[in-house]
Amino acid sequence: MIRNKIQAKVGKAFDKKLADAVHPFTCERISKTNWDPKTETYVEVKENYSGRGVLFGSYSQYEIQTLGVLATDKKATVLQNEVTMAPKIDDEWLTALGSFRIIHIQQDPASTIWKCQLRKV
Repeated sequence: MIRNKIQAKVGKAFDKKLADAVHPFTCERISKTNWDPKTETYVEVKENYSGRGVLFGSYSQYEIQTLGVLATDKKATVLQNEVTMAPKIDDEWLTALGSFRIIHIQQDPASTIWKCQLRKV
């Protein structure tokens, strides 16, 4: 119940007050499965997902100096109910500003948003 309220309010903010900072993204994740050591082959599985969020936030000087975050890394905040599949580390997002790889993902306690650390590819 509270999760739905949070997502509705943040989604509304994405549409109105934060509209200038909200950007869409897409991702094509390629997974390799069914490794055959005899033939040294595997099956590639392609999965696509998309969403939108506040993608290009910056990190503080403290985070850059003490946590190993690069000054060029970007912070993304995305609503879980607006992303068609759960993002994973090393996924590459295609955005209006180019391609970015997910370096770190954090979920809020209510499971409503993901905060992702993005690095330009």
